[in-house]
Amino acid sequence: MEFQFLNTMIVCFLASLHFSRNQQSRCTTYTMYQKFIGSLHDDRAKPLWEIERESVQSAKYLCVRRCEKDHRCVGIEICTIGPDLSRCRGCCEWYVIDKDGGLPRNATDGCKYFDLSKDGVESRGIRLSANSNVSAVASSTYVHYDTPLLASNVLDGIYGIHCGTSKTYSSVGETNPWIEVTWSGTITIQRIVIYNRADCCGNRLVDLNVTYTNNGVTGICGFYPGLLSRHGDIILIYCPLEAHATSVKLQIQSKPGQLNELNLCEVEIYKKS
Repeated sequence: MEFQFLNTMIVCFLASLHFSRNQQSRCTTYTMYQKFIGSLHDDRAKPLWEIERESVQSAKYLCVRRCEKDHRCVGIEICTIGPDLSRCRGCCEWYVIDKDGGLPRNATDGCKYFDLSKDGVESRGIRLSANSNVSAVASSTYVHYDTPLLASNVLDGIYGIHCGTSKTYSSVGETNPWIEVTWSGTITIQRIVIYNRADCCGNRLVDLNVTYTNNGVTGICGFYPGLLSRHGDIILIYCPLEAHATSVKLQIQSKPGQLNELNLCEVEIYKKS
């Protein structure tokens, strides 16, 4: 791969270099892998935050410190905007995995993206298994030539090129179609992986609201606008730390007067270990 990991380095940032006198010097150690040269594609990834400072070092320091405190943060993008302006963004509330298996990117000379390896990588999560009594229900079921495209298809482990029409879930054309995945017991959700339909109609996955529920209380994991949705996309959505849940709901927010079809191959739920 052209943008294979280019280097590995242990980075120590000293706050005293760029911050006020009353702050203590602090050193944070990460393994950083330069994954590619370029910036995150704004229509295929939503950064967690954006920090601008006069120097690259100052922006990088603040970004890494913030990333350390946020379990959703898996990397940082660092850009030189001008002679006295640099930007750092943490990745990501959600992003779409690109065709080469990496993050979506723009070829921007002034930017670099780094994967961050944290100590105690419990951050990656554990996938819910069949032992958790996982099941799925939906707002409706489309029947394709006498074959119902069932909600349970999103839990069969089949996606990508192996996910033909009969292995997808599809709603009928309706307002605000949804599918809900439930399991036994309460977990803390780390991330949700959504596999878009692969054989056709990838552009139907738009305006997707992802919520979680626990004891009748609903919270928001994320919102995926899907402006550039494609067949076979894999979308990762990272939930906030307080996402304690017994179910997850994926629902298209239909525009006034519009009917939508919700098509998916697979939904994976990962809990914090």
